[in-house]
Amino acid sequence: MSFDLNKELALLVLQYFHEQSFKEAARMLGSESGLFFDLKYFEDMVLKGKWDEAENYLLRFTKVKDNDYSIKIYFEMRKQKYFEALDNNDRYKALDILLKDLKVFAQGNEKLIKDLSHLLIVDNIREIKPTYRDAISARKNLMFEIKKIIIQHPLLCGKLKLPDIEIHRLRHLLNQSLKWQKHQKPDQEPDLLRYHDSNSNPCASALTNSGIATEWKLSTSGRPSMDSEKGNCNGVLGDVKKLAIEESHNKPNNVFEIGTSSQCQFLQLPKHPEVKKIVKLAYNNGGNSLLALASNGIHLIWLWPRTGFNLDGKASAQVCPQLQQPKDGFQVMINDLSSVKCENPVSCFALSKQGGYVISTSGGMISLFNMVSYKTLRTIMSPPPMVTCLAFYPEDNNIFGIGFDDSSLIIYNVRDDQVLHKLEGHSKRVTALAFSNTSNFLISGDANSQIIQWNTNGWEKQKDINLQIHENQMPESDTQIQFHPDQIKFLVVYVGHLAIYDITGLRCVNEWVPEVPQLISQATFSSDGHIVYSILVDGTVTIFDATNFEICCRISTSSYLPPISSLSIYPISIAAHPQKPNQFVVGLTDGSVYVFEPQKPGGNWIKNH
Repeated sequence: MSFDLNKELALLVLQYFHEQSFKEAARMLGSESGLFFDLKYFEDMVLKGKWDEAENYLLRFTKVKDNDYSIKIYFEMRKQKYFEALDNNDRYKALDILLKDLKVFAQGNEKLIKDLSHLLIVDNIREIKPTYRDAISARKNLMFEIKKIIIQHPLLCGKLKLPDIEIHRLRHLLNQSLKWQKHQKPDQEPDLLRYHDSNSNPCASALTNSGIATEWKLSTSGRPSMDSEKGNCNGVLGDVKKLAIEESHNKPNNVFEIGTSSQCQFLQLPKHPEVKKIVKLAYNNGGNSLLALASNGIHLIWLWPRTGFNLDGKASAQVCPQLQQPKDGFQVMINDLSSVKCENPVSCFALSKQGGYVISTSGGMISLFNMVSYKTLRTIMSPPPMVTCLAFYPEDNNIFGIGFDDSSLIIYNVRDDQVLHKLEGHSKRVTALAFSNTSNFLISGDANSQIIQWNTNGWEKQKDINLQIHENQMPESDTQIQFHPDQIKFLVVYVGHLAIYDITGLRCVNEWVPEVPQLISQATFSSDGHIVYSILVDGTVTIFDATNFEICCRISTSSYLPPISSLSIYPISIAAHPQKPNQFVVGLTDGSVYVFEPQKPGGNWIKNH
């Protein structure tokens, strides 16, 4: 068993002790493991003048001369003990404290120790120390100062609270173990205590018997270990389950597994307490951060660190990112909601080419944010009409396209606060805008399945088509458009229509035609364009080979969500990493976000790819 696993198990038990109010057991485990410093207990000892108990507890975490912070804490505590002995006229005890406890700090502080020794011949220490009123007040003042030191202490500051572990997590894992036992031996009543041998761990046994070789790794340490086959972050733990990777030849009734031991790595990112639904996701172009927009207009940014476990600093399912917080003086990036004038507001955003700016709306005005300071630079376009889609013009960050729910489409210069062009041609709300990075084309789509190609040189309409939608499909829905990396083809999603079109003639070159119609909520190309990641409306993530739209993998919510999860929790947004073709991320209805990668580093979702 690795040290990390020992640590993580100890944290789970600590959490359980705290949940059950086993205070003494929690304190003993926290101090013996060195994982949790009970500041409340330490404060009680100081305020009660129990100096030996307070020192012995502190010694579990830091020695007297570990660093300047420790020296300061121990010195101030011993000095207070010395003052109290003098105030009680116990000169022998005071002398003992001076010679044994305070003399260790003499080097470099000779004058201070000499001044303290002079107090031995003073009848009332208040003559020398007028600020010393009584022991109780002095202890409170002392603890106030010590707290400030502890918060900055590099050996203590990270141990003052437990990681944000899901409540009753240990119970859930034990229940999962019992379920595995019941699955393996349905006629035998499951019993955790039956497994006395460390080599007969019920979870491991069940996994091994089912052909799934993996390690139960409960990570709360800020990053999953490199050999972990499940992802977790800031104490949010994902159960290891079999991921059904299935292959289909457009025959839903003939889906079969291609590897019962096939699994994926997934990582749940730190959650924000005020976020309930993730409606939009995008990586920055550098691939080291992720931007999310929640249904209540709040933006979240996760940044991956460059560490020994993540040398390139790119987003990874093996390394926990940090949820960025606003800098002093700024609030979290949140869209204007005061101007929302409809019951079903549309949320959308667009990142600038270099990722320095984001334009965003949640049914009200458009907000322009600085992605470095998180500051709102400007708000524009008060509804109605309501903004329904946004896109930056690749050649100039000050220019972007805006689609509205009244079918209008404009090109806007935010620097000059000027509408440069108004493009006419759509009959329903404009739901998609995509600029080509290499050619002078803008592709737009609307809620009536119409696609229009515009020439950005003169902003003239060149061609338009109506998608060939099957008769049994919903007549009206959002069209989604994304350019292929070659900038010649683009992906189109419209309810049950998933296809790739060529920009020349707006010709459909590939399409998914399932025998049983299936509805799609969002889809995206991988960074190399070889894969299409999609979310069906039932929450299933379906991974297609983009060359022939063959389904190579399906990931159901049961493969990564806890078994107690509500049926109302499922993914509704998706994005692909800009440089790692096999990494994608999904946002769920409960505000959680998961990053996915194949099980093996460098592995592929598509066979023989």
